[in-house]
Amino acid sequence: MKQCHGLKFFSITVVCVLIIISLIPFCMSMSNKIFYVPDNFKTIQEAIDKAPSGSTIVVRDGFYRENIVIDIDKNDLTIKSEHGPKNTIICNAANESEAYIVEIMGDRIVFEGFTIINDKEFAVYGIKIASLSSIIRSNIIKGLYINTALILDSCRNLIIENNTLRETYNGISVDRSSYCRIANNLIIGMQGYGIRFRHNNDNIVVEGNDISTCLGDGINIGSLANGKIVGNVITGCVTGIRVESPGNAIYLNNFVANNQHVVIQLANTTWNSEPLDYIYDLKKYHGRLGNFWDNYKGVDNNHDGVGDTPYKISEAQYDRYPLMQLIKDYQIITLTTTPSPTPTTTPSTTTTTYTTPYTTSTTPKTSPSTTYSQTITSPSQPSFEGLEITIIVVIIIMIIISLIVFSKVRRKR
Repeated sequence: MKQCHGLKFFSITVVCVLIIISLIPFCMSMSNKIFYVPDNFKTIQEAIDKAPSGSTIVVRDGFYRENIVIDIDKNDLTIKSEHGPKNTIICNAANESEAYIVEIMGDRIVFEGFTIINDKEFAVYGIKIASLSSIIRSNIIKGLYINTALILDSCRNLIIENNTLRETYNGISVDRSSYCRIANNLIIGMQGYGIRFRHNNDNIVVEGNDISTCLGDGINIGSLANGKIVGNVITGCVTGIRVESPGNAIYLNNFVANNQHVVIQLANTTWNSEPLDYIYDLKKYHGRLGNFWDNYKGVDNNHDGVGDTPYKISEAQYDRYPLMQLIKDYQIITLTTTPSPTPTTTPSTTTTTYTTPYTTSTTPKTSPSTTYSQTITSPSQPSFEGLEITIIVVIIIMIIISLIVFSKVRRKR
């Protein structure tokens, strides 16, 4: 009889152990929360709707005709292509104008590696973002039937980086946003503006972008306070930069072959950096640096790379430290541009590089060689969601049942 009870206990224990072991891989796979389109879900939208917070959605190569909405209650998601934007295309499916191909309203979203197009003969918008702490990177948005490629509305702590915007009507529109970073994007062939700020923006960095051949303004500062426009290359635009809002710093930019480099309506703009260390012509210097203007006629008698006479921008505005060469010829040793409270930029002794799994545009060749490192915090991912917690509870119950059975067997003995 004792042997029978012992055998029964042993059998129950073995079954419980086998169940627990079989659940471990499932639990681990769910904790990773990586879903594939179209393997796990047929469409990108279905994956977004059904994936729990903290998930990564990987989209296989292909052509996806859909309009995507990441709603306000969908947070902490990464949506990325498997092999980059040239292989993964999202095409407008809407049959009316003024639609958004992608609309992001959730917070802490990473959206990267897609080509966004519209093949219909009416204008729609590319990506609209109304989000906190999200990252939009390494995408291609192209085509004349896209009105504005990227729209930022009421965003905070947003990073827009390494995107290519080509021959859409407008490039990037920024409204009511703060503490954002627009960096290392290629913006080319706009019918209107490259980047425009309007409606109460604050503390935004525009850095390392290559903006060319815009039939309007390369950059339009309509409403921006405490902004930094640094290290950009603005070429071949009707107007390089239009300044209608005071209180911003514009330095270390190249202004080349624009019909008019600057149109300024309000003064009180800073056209140079704070004192910094830099290397020019193999020698180290300390001082302020302005911008490169291709029509500057001054001289540099002390050979420090800075013109000896100011560059006149308007009757009230001067760049007092104009650069003698393109900004690629200046190696900046210390430079901090990231607006707090976004991830801080820590000075170091290594040259900045921006790396992504696939590159749609690189840092422009004429950007300054800066020696600071950048840290970007990806959206946080919760350790456990409802399903994982349920599995753990079930495992604990099984262990308790095993202990109870074992106790009863011992008492019967």
